[in-house]
Amino acid sequence: MKGWQITSKSIFSPIEREAAMLKEGQVKVRITKAALTSTDSALYTGFGEYPIIPVRAAMGVISESISDEFKKGEKVIISPYINNAVKNAHTHSEQEKSRLFSDIEIMGVHRDGFLRDFVVLPVENVIPMPEGIEDEDAVFVEHIALALKTVEVLGITKNEYVAILGGNSLCNIFAQLVMYYHGIPIIVDTNKELLDICQSNGIYYAIDPTNTDCINRVLEITGGKMAENVVFESRARLPFYSALSLSGKKGRVALMGFNIFADKIDVNITPILKKQLTFTGINNGYNEISSAVNLLANKILKLQPLISHRIKFDDVPEVIKDMSINPLNYRSVIIDNG
Repeated sequence: MKGWQITSKSIFSPIEREAAMLKEGQVKVRITKAALTSTDSALYTGFGEYPIIPVRAAMGVISESISDEFKKGEKVIISPYINNAVKNAHTHSEQEKSRLFSDIEIMGVHRDGFLRDFVVLPVENVIPMPEGIEDEDAVFVEHIALALKTVEVLGITKNEYVAILGGNSLCNIFAQLVMYYHGIPIIVDTNKELLDICQSNGIYYAIDPTNTDCINRVLEITGGKMAENVVFESRARLPFYSALSLSGKKGRVALMGFNIFADKIDVNITPILKKQLTFTGINNGYNEISSAVNLLANKILKLQPLISHRIKFDDVPEVIKDMSINPLNYRSVIIDNG
């Protein structure tokens, strides 16, 4: 196995290890496509524990299997989620499993990820890839799953307004899903390029708060009632109070995203109490992976505009360094590992 490993802050090192022997219930996958995201650049700049092989999003082909469930050469989509409650089901009580269920580990964040040529995985972490799904689209499956979970938790219904603070790939996907479920998304971001991509994907309301009075604009869009649902993406370059200001009374507010960015968010809870808001956090889409694959198969989402760069495996250290310096120049970066 060959790959790249972050060994300390801002240090990438090549690694080469003996291939792991397969155990019962495992498969060996050759990684053919993967994606760099801001999670990886955050790990590179000092967030997380080292050493770690980054990258949480990938697909590949079965290289070796001792199960009849998969055949050599079969394309698969990879789920990065490890559920300790399932893994240790035989040793935990029902109460302990309930507690552990929310403690999902993510490959590429909490343990080694997919920036390598081969990986050995439990069979539950690989999903046969339906025909018709583009390889590059398959690496978005976790983003889709997280967005689906957010739709479910908020309980978004037809014609409800959803203000989304952030315009990155995850927010774009979430907004598309809101429309799929007949809600009305309102994207708020300061990056014109991201807003333009949102609008090109059919998201009609896209607001730049640097040149528009955001509160008045949302009042106008919603007919004075403000948004029933507000989602703040954890990497949004906006103050969190903006999310609360866009919510109507007794609205639902969600913090959606990845724990690695949460400590940057300054929260004033006064509006939550004043408006009697329901507040929740969603940091994984563990139970939504299969549904995300179905959406990919049915081509519900426009994903190609979310890709800003396509690079080779050997280019990763140089690119991730530049991502950490110039994050606004990047969206999703596809790694071609052949």
